[in-house]
Amino acid sequence: MCGIAGLYTPGREVSLAATLPMLDALAHRGPDGQGQFLDQDLVLLHARLSIIDLQQGQQPLYSQSGEQVLVANGEIYNHVELRASLSAQGNRFSTHSDCEVILPLAERDPTGFAAQLKGMFALALFDKTDRSLTLVRDRFGIKPLYYMEVPGGIAFASETKALLPLLPSAAGIEASAVGRFLQINFASGEQTAFKSIRRLPPGGRLRIDANGQITLSQWWSLADELARQPVFSGQLPEAVACFDQLLNRALTEHLRADVPVGLFLSGGVDSSILATQLARLPAQSGTPKAWSLGFDSQSVQDEATAAAEMAKTCGIELDVIRVNPITLFDHLVYAIWATDELMGDFAALPTLLLAEAASVSHKVVLTGEGGDEVFAGYGRYRMPRLQRWLYALRSPGTGGFRTRGRFDKALPAAWLKSHWRRQMQQDWRQPFQQSWQEAAALEDLQKQQYTDMQTWLADDLLTKADRMLMVQGVEGRVPFLDHELVLFGLSLPASLKIQGRIGKQVPRAWLQQQSGVNSMGRKRGFSVPVVDWVQSLDRTQLALALTQSAALQEILEPAALRASLKQPGPLNKSLVEPLAALLQFAIWSKLFIESPGQVPPRRVEPLSWLLS
Repeated sequence: MCGIAGLYTPGREVSLAATLPMLDALAHRGPDGQGQFLDQDLVLLHARLSIIDLQQGQQPLYSQSGEQVLVANGEIYNHVELRASLSAQGNRFSTHSDCEVILPLAERDPTGFAAQLKGMFALALFDKTDRSLTLVRDRFGIKPLYYMEVPGGIAFASETKALLPLLPSAAGIEASAVGRFLQINFASGEQTAFKSIRRLPPGGRLRIDANGQITLSQWWSLADELARQPVFSGQLPEAVACFDQLLNRALTEHLRADVPVGLFLSGGVDSSILATQLARLPAQSGTPKAWSLGFDSQSVQDEATAAAEMAKTCGIELDVIRVNPITLFDHLVYAIWATDELMGDFAALPTLLLAEAASVSHKVVLTGEGGDEVFAGYGRYRMPRLQRWLYALRSPGTGGFRTRGRFDKALPAAWLKSHWRRQMQQDWRQPFQQSWQEAAALEDLQKQQYTDMQTWLADDLLTKADRMLMVQGVEGRVPFLDHELVLFGLSLPASLKIQGRIGKQVPRAWLQQQSGVNSMGRKRGFSVPVVDWVQSLDRTQLALALTQSAALQEILEPAALRASLKQPGPLNKSLVEPLAALLQFAIWSKLFIESPGQVPPRRVEPLSWLLS
């Protein structure tokens, strides 16, 4: 697990010294070492967090012939089996790194090698023979990869902040991406909030040849795989048995590491399943360890009690991190810097604190991301048909799914300048409409799950998990996104996903069978008291911070915002999320547009920082 970056300008010499600021910007992702490769018009950079082959796994990695050079971020979970097969065919390896198996596979099959990899990865592979550079991202976008065109070529990196040093002037803002963030909390799609920087999509591949010709393609498509996947034909007991088999194999592979592996435990279904399975598998060195978050308040849902019960049932050592629900937000500015992308999921805050606690003793933790998408756990999958039909009429091309934005209501919309109001009503749904169209051949519930996996999961949940853990030097692993487990879960008929108002039927039945835990009706994650925090803010200071923001001056009607904040009594709850989004955007803009390269304090009160 690490950070990667590079610059390739075919036929134009590049300077290693000019690219080292990119590596400095990724130092938090790789505190255990750095590597560089320079070859005339190409630089590859690597910052290492050592998980497998602690002594010899440094990158870049080189093929036996020396013609292939690789930098990679992630874990190849089936590297043991691939190494055995490749060794039997006469390949020799210089290290025990899981990523080294990529090189002989790529030499043999330059366009199709990624299909043999199981895991999470973002990689750059340079072929000296034809002087081509290939970028590849894993199936679900677990690991990030960004790129931008530069004069004569491209630059790429694990985080956008590593690309900013190459820009000749301050980064420009992409208005459509900002609008999506303000409406839905994340800027989905290939376009980031930086005008010049794009995401390589999940399952994506980019190749630039010796003439500077760039080709984008998909090496893996979830929609295509699902179209070929037969609907599961068994009953609940058979589905639970299949789930057990796939989970056992996936978690066994996800536990491959030369360092201890821990767990974030909320007490919800997904993390409880991981805890139960950890207890069933052969022990690592010592008792497995988990971390959970609790609040020093009665006004906020506290998952720590349920997590403690689950840890006791499974024989897992649990550390509970207790925080004040208001001062929790003193970590917000640093979390936004670490998030890098314009993404506003406040669950980043507990994740950041848990990662900080885990980093004292562990470099790897398991998390439950993907379980709700794969096995239909969200309430939005159970929306009444009439309601969905009405939403679909109002938002054509969406199937009535993911149609409501935070600034659709009259009052928060009145805070926006007219051209922003029009734009945000028009195009923020485009990534969701595109995903819905891609899934046209699937049945209705599958379309919803697919849309969430291509947008919400990739550009919010996985972004949050990757950044909050990596900034603390911790690798997060997501067993529910083993691709065979994903295809099984999405292939289940709707009757084995949802019964009445309860989703995730198969995982819940498995948990009941294995641990005796009745999880029907409980849906837990790490809670974040956003309403309490926004209500606690001084409204005069809040209005000042928002109206003085250089970025928001282009967006807001200051008088309308001030009028809303001057109303007596508690804020209407429908205004809390729009206000929080504006605050997050103001902080993000100050960090990355107005003062790029600034690393904020780890703890600071957000309004006072904005006004400083």
